[in-house]
Amino acid sequence: MPSGSYNINDSLVLVGSKSLRVEASAATFSILTTQSFGDLSAYTGEASGAPSEGTVGLWVYQQAGDITSITLRIGSGASDYTQIAGVRTYTDGTDQQDGWNYWVFRLKNGVETGTPAWTAVDYLRVEIVSTRADMTCVMDYLTIGDGDEIGLNGLGSRMTTYTVTTYTL
Repeated sequence: MPSGSYNINDSLVLVGSKSLRVEASAATFSILTTQSFGDLSAYTGEASGAPSEGTVGLWVYQQAGDITSITLRIGSGASDYTQIAGVRTYTDGTDQQDGWNYWVFRLKNGVETGTPAWTAVDYLRVEIVSTRADMTCVMDYLTIGDGDEIGLNGLGSRMTTYTVTTYTL
């Protein structure tokens, strides 16, 4: 299992007062939380199974070119989730930039493992593949919105959680 560290960061923040800083020691690493996100069925369009809508957004502070891909798993457990490949949106007309980059995960484009219960979401895993083993990044403002589009800074109907419980690297 890759090793590394994470900590709550209050010096590099996009929204609110804290973010999650990750210092990885492997080119592929993941962050996992089993925090309860509650009922997200209004955002996924379904009570269980494959989502018919919904988009997750995540801001990541990185050096340009450090990240090859980000994959999100979200659902009701380690055996019941949707896995989605992230798409880096173009915040400045380039693919990736030094600084904040916005990644979008369209839930209906995901692949299901088991049968996620969207009325009781308590599993979220973010896997990052980097071009180097000693990458540091900061994650902030994880949100979910209904539909297939999501505004970069909170526009539209969405849910944001600020509670940080236990993350596993």
